[in-house]
This record gives sequence, structure tokens and C-alpha cells, in this order.
Amino acid sequence: MTQALRRRGLLGAAASLAALPAGRARADLPDRQRWLWVQNNAGEEVAVAYRTGQDYNIQALARLQHLFRDLRENLAGPTPPLLLDMLSLIQERFGYTRPLRVISGYRTPATNASLPFAAPNSLHMRGMAADIVMPGMAQADVCNQAMQFSQHLGFMGIGWYGSFTHVDIGPKASWTRMLN
Repeated sequence: MTQALRRRGLLGAAASLAALPAGRARADLPDRQRWLWVQNNAGEEVAVAYRTGQDYNIQALARLQHLFRDLRENLAGPTPPLLLDMLSLIQERFGYTRPLRVISGYRTPATNASLPFAAPNSLHMRGMAADIVMPGMAQADVCNQAMQFSQHLGFMGIGWYGSFTHVDIGPKASWTRMLN
């Protein structure tokens, strides 16, 4: 028997509705699977259906949490399902058929402190952020799509760093910082 975590709430529903193609009946939503295909900097890859409707698959979430771990410390932290939903939506909107690359997911405080441009209170330390790349796509387009979701939903922090896009599930914010 598959273990599932029941989740109800406006944000989860809003995220799911944002991904529906125009004209799709809302009645289709409960049976809809949410997929995520991701790869981390260690080359580890997970392609998994982690949610059907509002039911989250515990085993799939655990696999994703491991992939999003702090690679320097080899420690996994929290990975909120809402962050996974946002990344899945971005991947789906582009019809992206390759793994989304996670440059940085969860960070320990020590790893965060060692990074020259990391915010001292970074949402990465709470597992609420991911720095992503979609190989073969212009990062400006990835950032713009994430900003559209932010506008629609009324939350999400989106940062464009030139070579990657930061996505978080914190308060609505946007910024650009070009790193050399």
C-alpha cells in the first residue's frame, strides 16, 4: 500500500490550477499526477510522480529530499512539497523533457556561511529554496516564467543570477545579480 500524505490548502490548489492548460476542466484536477524530473550537482537523478491530486507519496518525497540535500555536508533538510510543486509547474510550462538541474537545494548554516553571496537568513537553510538550471533553455526565460507564477500566486522569491535562477516559496520578491 502506498503511503500518502494528505494535503489541503489554497496554495496547493492554486499551484495545481496554475498548471492546467486553458479550457481544462477543474474536475480533472483530483486525479492529476504531479511529476518532477531533477538532477543534482553530484549527477544523481530522480524522475518521480510525487503527488496525485492532493495526496503526496511519502517514498517519492523522501527520494526528492535526498536529492535536494546539502552535498558539501551530505545532510538532507526539509523539502516542502510546495517547493516541489513550483518546480514541477515550471518544468511543465516549458514542456521540458530533460531533468531540471538543482544547483543548490537545502543548505546547512555552515555551507550557507561559506558562500560569498548567500543571504545570512537564506531560505535554503529551511529547505524553502532551490537554485535551478534548465539546460538548453535561456535562463532569462526560466526566470520570467517563474516570475509569472509569482505574480499569479502572490508569493515566491525569484532571483536571476545569469547562469541560474533562484526560486523560493517565501514572500513575493524578485532581484537580479550577475555573478562572474
